[in-house]
Amino acid sequence: MQKKYVISGYYGFNNFGDELILSLLCEKLKNKNADVTVFSVSPEQTSEKYGVKSSPTFCLLRVIKELFKTDVLISGGGSLFQDATSIGSLLYYSFVLFVAQILGKETIIYRQGVGPLKNPLSRFLVKHLFKHCSVVTVRDEKSLNMLLNWGIKAELTEDPAWEVNIPDVPKQEVLGIQLRKCPEMTDKFLTDLAVAIASKNPCKIKLFSLQKNVDFEICQNFRKKLTGSLPDSEIIIVEDNIIEEISAVKKLVAMRYHALIIGIKAKVNCVAINYDIKVQTLAEKHSLPMLNFNDTLDMIKDKLF
Repeated sequence: MQKKYVISGYYGFNNFGDELILSLLCEKLKNKNADVTVFSVSPEQTSEKYGVKSSPTFCLLRVIKELFKTDVLISGGGSLFQDATSIGSLLYYSFVLFVAQILGKETIIYRQGVGPLKNPLSRFLVKHLFKHCSVVTVRDEKSLNMLLNWGIKAELTEDPAWEVNIPDVPKQEVLGIQLRKCPEMTDKFLTDLAVAIASKNPCKIKLFSLQKNVDFEICQNFRKKLTGSLPDSEIIIVEDNIIEEISAVKKLVAMRYHALIIGIKAKVNCVAINYDIKVQTLAEKHSLPMLNFNDTLDMIKDKLF
């Protein structure tokens, strides 16, 4: 009998990293002849893109119905169980996990980064729900140590993005820059970064937007700050073919975790912008220079290529 899987995560939002993880996971499961359903905010798009069934993320009756029919719930990957911005998403993913466990389904935490967990309720939910999972895999040692200290059996693995095939493309004389909105981002930091980059006399710049509703506006803003230092035609915003485009640049300044993974895998010279603990951990592990939002202009210049 064909085994049924439901995948729960941040899917359908057109976030490059999460969609990359989903594509790799769906491919693995379909190779096992599994029956796959994905919870997505854009179920029709997800179903068409990955050749799987899909159900609306926030239709709770449908969520419960799909969990009732499934054999296994896979939660992840990404950083689903964290409350850095709000506790709302953590409560949702906890609800999905709880319902699956109440229904007696096998539950798997798939290669996630766990935390930060600032709220006592967040810690309570993760601690007690994860203890009832059949498999817990995490992508970093900090998550692993936290769970082990709670008595949860967990294994350390890599983020699924490390398994992506990197195209063999020639490197171009291009500086790639990947930015995203976040509470710590200031106009001063963006201005200083633009001045520092212009001082390096780049030939051409590509600004990578990996999630349009989060990245595109800041790409446009940064492009304006660079105008005058470079001809406008030499500053391009890129939204498609992200893996190929990042793989082809010689240098990359990036905020997003998965943009940096692609850059590292493609042997691009990378500088990280530290907006999240997962980026800091990745940069430290791979000895990448790291920009902080409180860096002075001179510090930014020194850390760039």
